[in-house]
Amino acid sequence: MAIRAKDIPLIPGLESINLLTGEASQQAIRWPYLAENKELAPWLTGGELVFVTGINLQRSEQEYYQLIDEALEKSAAGMVILTHSEFIDTIPECVISYANQHQFAVLEQPYSLPMVKVTELICKALIQDNLSSHSLQHFISHVINSPNQLSLLSRHRAKELGLNFDAAISIAQLQPQVSDASDLNVWVFQLRQWLNRMRSPYPLIEDHHGWYLLLPIQAQDSLEQQRSLWQQLNQYLMQQKLKYNLGVSVSPQGLNQLANAALQARQAAEFSQLQSHHSAIVHYLDLGVSRVFAAIEDPQILLNFCCDKLGPLFHCQEPSLITLKHTLRCYFDNLASLRQTAKELNIHRNTLSNRLAKVQTLTGCDLEQAQQRLELQNALLMEPITIQRQQHSVQGLS
Repeated sequence: MAIRAKDIPLIPGLESINLLTGEASQQAIRWPYLAENKELAPWLTGGELVFVTGINLQRSEQEYYQLIDEALEKSAAGMVILTHSEFIDTIPECVISYANQHQFAVLEQPYSLPMVKVTELICKALIQDNLSSHSLQHFISHVINSPNQLSLLSRHRAKELGLNFDAAISIAQLQPQVSDASDLNVWVFQLRQWLNRMRSPYPLIEDHHGWYLLLPIQAQDSLEQQRSLWQQLNQYLMQQKLKYNLGVSVSPQGLNQLANAALQARQAAEFSQLQSHHSAIVHYLDLGVSRVFAAIEDPQILLNFCCDKLGPLFHCQEPSLITLKHTLRCYFDNLASLRQTAKELNIHRNTLSNRLAKVQTLTGCDLEQAQQRLELQNALLMEPITIQRQQHSVQGLS
């Protein structure tokens, strides 16, 4: 669902435009841009189909190379050069060769074809494509947010839109790490570009905290095969210097289970944000027992439990309390073995005993009692979910 440089000659009325290079380019066109400056980079944001007329500025071969380099750097969709005029007679072969080496789309337009007609026909095609895309977006958004079993009407609508209702889907919720809202336009463009490259039949779906991305998979694909798809997204976004958190799940039965898979992806994304490194990818199956806590929709239930069991340790900022909490986690990870915990923390066993005694005093938990120990361990697992939901609640109010 995107118009690319190779599609331009297929638009009725533009058959005389010739694609010279970039047959395999998957860059989507957002709008036409007339290049009237020596440099392109300051004026491009991605997806432009750049037109070079030569009327106000004739360029040398080196300057054409510069245009191509800048267009590639800014993710332009391609370049149309008007020829057979007093300004540009032909495109130098070395320029075509350079574009071909970089897999950049270059088209040749006869100067006799009016620019106003070209831009009008391209813009009409883009508008029509956007309308089709919005229809598909609306349908997928409805499916994701549908609390009930989908009807036969939904199955019929999917068929009308060219979707396989029962095909397995891997879904991810991506939450960007951005400093200002202007970056969001860059995100939308780059994510759509990646989906185009992956030839996904599904559109980018906006969510309150970011976007949902959907990819078709085989129902028998392993967890590692699913991960590898999203690792390709990680590599792509790293090249664009974009940082994010990603939660992933799968709908083995296609659109019919997509709403549940989307919820799981969102829960995994909440955990992804809590990772210590940028651009973390967390699969829902990675959550283990935390999936049970993540499924509790009422945040107050988790908050009350954590506050009751952790006491002053809940969301603590004081260094001494943070040390106690880290010690407690290590103690649980080592199956309550004092010897193994002290060894891992590289502290004396008496120091460990003193820390655990302070934990018991602050929380009111007796670590010798299995049930109380389990409740405290569960509270530590719930705490990140509670903190994340509190942050989302604050962001939603701001």
